[in-house]
Amino acid sequence: MYGASGSSGKVVVFALRLDTYPKAKKNKVFYLGTNNPDVFWQIRRDILSKFDNLPTLGDYLHRDCYDAAKKYSKDNFIVIEKLGTNFLPTLFELKRNVDIIASKVKFLPDKFSDRLMQFLSLFFPNHLPKKMDQFRNRFEHHWIVEMSDEGIDEAREYFDEFFKDNEGDFFECNKKEGRKASLHRFVSASAIGRYYNLKNKQVGEMISLDVAFPRNEKKWFEELPKEIDEQIHVKFYYGHLFCHVQHQNYILKKGVNAKSLKKQLLETYKKRGAEYPAEHNVGHEYKAKASLLNFYRSLDPTNTFNPGIGMSSKLKNWK
Repeated sequence: MYGASGSSGKVVVFALRLDTYPKAKKNKVFYLGTNNPDVFWQIRRDILSKFDNLPTLGDYLHRDCYDAAKKYSKDNFIVIEKLGTNFLPTLFELKRNVDIIASKVKFLPDKFSDRLMQFLSLFFPNHLPKKMDQFRNRFEHHWIVEMSDEGIDEAREYFDEFFKDNEGDFFECNKKEGRKASLHRFVSASAIGRYYNLKNKQVGEMISLDVAFPRNEKKWFEELPKEIDEQIHVKFYYGHLFCHVQHQNYILKKGVNAKSLKKQLLETYKKRGAEYPAEHNVGHEYKAKASLLNFYRSLDPTNTFNPGIGMSSKLKNWK
């Protein structure tokens, strides 16, 4: 599988499925909060370097993203919780059909399905556990850490000791709270699109970037220069702290040139030694580095499967 892993093109492989490690017998979600990003940096460093058992999950959520997900992804949360992820394709198909019909009715607004679902979500009670909302009020930064088997006691003992001397706090989730915490983080991505769709006449364009920071980067939470920050209406951050991948979403102020600002943002990433895109690959939007381009050439010497990938040649045999 080595030759196929990481390919963003159409690569021919034989499909196979391999067991990687024994299935966990029990799992426990720990919900962490702090107002100091350095606290999470220290926890991350301790867990990755000192623990005998590594986490099975570690997802980060900023308070602003927490709020956006609570309000603008409430309907998605409820649908997934009640009907499961298998219903999502049906939901998206229903949304698409509603928007097609609405586009033919002059007095209905654009993005009608989003507006309808947002309106209907108002009639449902608060879907998040009280403990999570209390942490939202107390802390800016939230981290959902899931441990399994022997790692549960190891993490519990560590967090008990750590938060005696450091800013922040944690609580252990019961099964219901753990599912809701993970699901809330899962639907946070869709909240940003909903927010933009409902407010697109009041704001500028949207930029969504995924960035991987160096593994020993202490200043993992972004602090933008004033001249860049002043052009942004709102920022939404969520990500995977253990692998230092952050999803950084910016909705710009009206009239701001998105292409120009994106260049400025990418320049700040370069200065921090970050790699981008981190998860979604270069596609046809980013220029592939030489090492990645050589990898594509070795996979596809005739340039048949995905010509132009990484802003490369679209000609046969890479000419």
